Amino acid sequence: MHLTQIQNAEAELAADRAPRTVTTLLVGKLLSRGAAEHLCRIRNISMTGMMLETHHTLGHGSWVTVELRNGDRLQGSVAWSSEGRAGVEFAEAINVDHILAQAKASLERFCGPAPRAPRFDVECVARISCFGRHIDVTLENISQSGARISMPKPPREDTEIILSVPGLPSRRCTTRWATDDKAGLIFLEPIAYNDLGPWLEHCTLDS
Repeated sequence: MHLTQIQNAEAELAADRAPRTVTTLLVGKLLSRGAAEHLCRIRNISMTGMMLETHHTLGHGSWVTVELRNGDRLQGSVAWSSEGRAGVEFAEAINVDHILAQAKASLERFCGPAPRAPRFDVECVARISCFGRHIDVTLENISQSGARISMPKPPREDTEIILSVPGLPSRRCTTRWATDDKAGLIFLEPIAYNDLGPWLEHCTLDS
């Protein structure tokens, strides 16, 4: 066997042994001990770890959990951290193909203008515009795809409104459900990750 062939064979064996890294943009909820919940994105993932994109600063060695939209949880410790990104080493090796298949199935199950996304509990003053009226409401939770508000006599189901939250772009919504004092909203166009992430961080600092 020629030297080049030997080198190629060795490279192929090394590639087989190395963890396969998959580039992705999975959105999740980042949880760390002693801290609030944060929005994050998984930029790439392998059986042994993942690289996160987050507006929240993570310290080296911190234990973190990322909850995906389908309920799967990825847990590990921060191996490195830089501005806006962090590398996490899993506590146990994962099945990457299974995680990606579950994520894809979740997106297909909740397809449409506003697929289900991680929701974050908040409490702030907001305003809705409905039938030409402007009404003050309390925003109770929010995600990229929807929100929950509280107010006396909320709009009925399937009512189109505009939600205005200080610090975020206004969003056209449809009420998905309503009770005596609360309503669930679906955004007709999701909030951009780079709009919601910094806004949530600002809320955390203010609370």
